[in-house]
Amino acid sequence: MFKFLVPFLFLSLNVSAQNKKVIKVAEETSLFELKKNLYFLASNEMQGRMTASKEDTLASIFIRDHFKKHGLEAPYENGNYFQPVPLLRKTLKEASLSIGNKTYQNLSGWYFSIAGNNLTDLKDLPVVFAGYGIEDERYNDFSNIDVKGKVLILVNGQPRSADGKYVLTGTERAATLQIQRTLKEKGAVAVLLYTPAGRFNTDTARLLKPALSPGFTTSRITTSTNVPVLSLSEEKINELLAPANTTIKALQEQMTKTLQPQSIAVNNTVSINLNIEARKEVAPNVIGIINGTDPAAGAVILSAHHDHDGKIGNVIYPGAVDNASGTVAIMEVARLMKEAGKKGERPKRTIIFASFTGEEIGLVGSSYLAEHPVFPLDKTHAILNIDMMGRVDTFYSGRRADSMYAYILVQDTLNRGLRKALFDAHEATGKELKLDPYYEQPQFMQRRLAGSDQYPFFLKGVPFIRIDCGFSKDYHRPTDTPDKINYELLQKQVRLTFLTVWNLAND
Repeated sequence: MFKFLVPFLFLSLNVSAQNKKVIKVAEETSLFELKKNLYFLASNEMQGRMTASKEDTLASIFIRDHFKKHGLEAPYENGNYFQPVPLLRKTLKEASLSIGNKTYQNLSGWYFSIAGNNLTDLKDLPVVFAGYGIEDERYNDFSNIDVKGKVLILVNGQPRSADGKYVLTGTERAATLQIQRTLKEKGAVAVLLYTPAGRFNTDTARLLKPALSPGFTTSRITTSTNVPVLSLSEEKINELLAPANTTIKALQEQMTKTLQPQSIAVNNTVSINLNIEARKEVAPNVIGIINGTDPAAGAVILSAHHDHDGKIGNVIYPGAVDNASGTVAIMEVARLMKEAGKKGERPKRTIIFASFTGEEIGLVGSSYLAEHPVFPLDKTHAILNIDMMGRVDTFYSGRRADSMYAYILVQDTLNRGLRKALFDAHEATGKELKLDPYYEQPQFMQRRLAGSDQYPFFLKGVPFIRIDCGFSKDYHRPTDTPDKINYELLQKQVRLTFLTVWNLAND
């Protein structure tokens, strides 16, 4: 039994005496099950679980079998737990960039994302330098140039004064801008983005493999309508700027010094040929359901994604913390729910367990479920999303004595008591974890909000809780292996997750 650190008076009804059996179930969170399942999902055999790969399917079968074993019902016909997510596999057939009369093949001083581009054939288009690509009353890169029908040279960032404050906000936090929308409205045809050497020289093997894009359209996924973006090295950008007798560094220095746009027409032309073949494929979401005792009470979603980066060249990216950890967490919660049922405890609301494919390529699996839900979203009480658990991040590692923690992000837009459900669960565990709201600060909120699978549901009006452990030093690296997981920390985080889901389903 856990020791309660606060008087009974302050505990919610969900963890009161009548549900001590549920708290007892939470104590049974299995270190053995978590470790066994995680070592399998992050094994070499699973090859990094790239979306739409054979290993993605094997992971889905593994999760499905676990759901079935522990009594979750299949939502689809003939006992099917799989929701097929349509995708387009894009393969590069040809890519060339011509500056004036000189032609360069892909990765010869330039590159682009296959996933973010479609077939493109542009001939001898004029070029302009348009700074950051900002149109704002406080700073306007387009005030003295016409970019319609032209290719733009841009740099990343926003104007920032010597005291470190951004011109557009007057604070140390950058403004949120819709650059692609501005470029479309202005009629720009393509972007050549200056990419400094440090970033340009990263592992280009990622850019050579086939890419996956959504084979469906949502209000969130608009990649196919974006202006094509190519990344160019300093050398190639300067080759473009040579007729204007300037360099990219000189223009940047003037922008920084004057805090004024330096947009200019460049007496040069560009041709771009991207020949990309797209083939239809599917990859599986895995959905399991525990029906609630009150059909009118709505539903709760518990989610995680099981895909990762796969194998790039000969290197496997195991994705132990990202996100085999979250996957085994929802698998263990499913097992604990079955144990609660054996003790006569069932949730009032229906609980939908969702293991998503395609998170790493742009929240594709979760976007598809949000567009094709198994339960009406307007009757969905909340979603609790798990993405990365069981690893101490770079902030806590070696610097904080309190390494038993979980980052939380709560967006209870409909005032449904989500934070209370979370903190009541926290109380019931004897506060064995520190709940850290660091990422609820405004300057970090947007990235955290839009960076995982709760986001498509949030856009549909569903409130959410996100629980995670932050970014470890092995984030998206081949060294994200299962032996580095702190399984005691993972066990505590799963216990918190189980009780939070229980509270959401029963308040």
